[in-house]
Amino acid sequence: MLTFGVLGPVEVRAADGRATVVPARQQALLGAALLQANTEVPTARLAAAIWGGRPPPAAADLVRTYVATLRRALGPRAAGCIVAGPRGYLVRAERGALDLFEFERLTAEAERAAAGGDHERATRLLGDALARWRGPALAGLDSPLLRAAAARLEEQRLRAVELRFESACHLGHPAWMVPELTAFVAEHPRRDGTRALLRRVLQEVS
Repeated sequence: MLTFGVLGPVEVRAADGRATVVPARQQALLGAALLQANTEVPTARLAAAIWGGRPPPAAADLVRTYVATLRRALGPRAAGCIVAGPRGYLVRAERGALDLFEFERLTAEAERAAAGGDHERATRLLGDALARWRGPALAGLDSPLLRAAAARLEEQRLRAVELRFESACHLGHPAWMVPELTAFVAEHPRRDGTRALLRRVLQEVS
């Protein structure tokens, strides 16, 4: 089974963990498709992900060429994975095969656990969710469409970090919490909720 990553540089890995090297424009195409995995993405949107607001006149033909290049790079493993539709292309990602899906699944489970008062489980699940990140989402890709998507994903990541801190507060301030919370507030000083949480924690542990 192929696994895909967008929470960091766009990547594709085989079942043995080996990564396939994908050129930048194919990364942009694949990243845009994976953001809507299992849904047909119009060719025009894929072109916008690659070239921004000024695609070349032959953009549709070039997208088709890049898809063919991707299929060759992935070899037989790509059979049935990258599918052409009437308006664009679809990338199939099975359950557990896309880091974004796993991040969202674990975060949703953590939110339900926290709402039910199981903060230990929520904290653990959020740690597992955040471990899916390998760096900035869609790292190295710079079209406006992908920059906007990366910003949305980064906000989801920051909220998951904050939820983890909030859940950990119910566990008596684990040893990792104060240094990580202090570093987070220093890096993101405008997130008022987390600053208030740090002040409260420092008062409680002093």
